[in-house]
Amino acid sequence: MTDENAPDLASGLRHTVTRLYLTLRRNSPISELSAAQASGLASLEDYGPMRMGEFAERESIRMPTATALIDGLHRGGYVSREPDPDDRRAVIIAATDTGSEIVSDIRTRRDDSVTRALQTLSDDHRAALAAALPALRELQTRMELS
Repeated sequence: MTDENAPDLASGLRHTVTRLYLTLRRNSPISELSAAQASGLASLEDYGPMRMGEFAERESIRMPTATALIDGLHRGGYVSREPDPDDRRAVIIAATDTGSEIVSDIRTRRDDSVTRALQTLSDDHRAALAAALPALRELQTRMELS
């Protein structure tokens, strides 16, 4: 691929991935949590316990928004807040067992939705998607680092 094709590929990927995600959300809605809460809880599940500042950065939100989001998840029993042993002024937030269970349930429902859709594709299309996964994961990693 030449550099001159990169903008078209970027545009196509961005549009398709965004629409795919929105379709996935519509096909397997989360009634228990808002989209922001589900995203935040999934980040805690994926990256483990962290300080509020790291959470805000990972979610690309401001600290007041992060605090309000975590407060709601904490009230629901999905997140714990503990003093940071290295700095008593800070807190460490983490998914509780209840939070981990809901993330697992959401992921299972969404995996089931994707599985049903994959079953309607041709073998060639399924193989192409499987072959593209490593490149998509690497793209995600590089975008997270930039």
